[in-house]
Amino acid sequence: MATTNVYSSSRGFVRHLGNVENEVNDAFDDSRGTNTTTGTSVGSTGASVAWGVGMQTTRGGDFQGTIYRCYFYFDLSGIGSDDVTAVTFSFKNLSNANGEGIVVRANSDNDFGTIATSDFPLVFNSSTSMTAYSSEFTPFLSGLAISSVSLNATAISNINSGGSSKEICVGIINYTYDFDYPDVEENFGTLFNGVDLTTSGANRAVMAVTHEAAGFGKDVNGVTAANIVKVNDVASANIVKLNDVPA
Repeated sequence: MATTNVYSSSRGFVRHLGNVENEVNDAFDDSRGTNTTTGTSVGSTGASVAWGVGMQTTRGGDFQGTIYRCYFYFDLSGIGSDDVTAVTFSFKNLSNANGEGIVVRANSDNDFGTIATSDFPLVFNSSTSMTAYSSEFTPFLSGLAISSVSLNATAISNINSGGSSKEICVGIINYTYDFDYPDVEENFGTLFNGVDLTTSGANRAVMAVTHEAAGFGKDVNGVTAANIVKVNDVASANIVKLNDVPA
């Protein structure tokens, strides 16, 4: 079993400023958008605000919401046909750390290239729903300010489905409002978070990918293939046939 560090190939954030509405829930709905919503602005360098949600009261007493979503794409093809068993996604927080976050699937795990306003809805797998790739986490600025988030079984399964062309695309978003999507009954203020989007050095976003050679591929004497490491002292990865049965 080995662990390989993989750095992002594409990265950036998209901001969407919603319309002014006289009801706070309507203002939030408009800022969150759907799978056809285009963002207002983008950024691809380290930012004091890269993901999170905000709500403000206008001079006339109405409301206006803002949503930031931060995206990263990782090309994991260098791992080859090995089975991925665990992934930890780490990134450096900058300047602001507010609210709860979550890592979600983005762009069906495909590369988005240069970040664009059209990428704002990459987190949606239907008009308003998303796929969680982690549990919720709390960002922080103390110490090295590195958030390390374990990806879940859904993420690992989607990675492995790529065979020898593995890849993953993720979004970092606010958990409480953007992901959980409750009815908003009051102005929740600003829950913004910064992320270092550098392309070099120790502060780059990274995925630590734990992987191992695929098992023999067939059950042997009642032992599940995934649990077979050796047969007659031959490593399972080196077995082509067993009793004339192809691996």
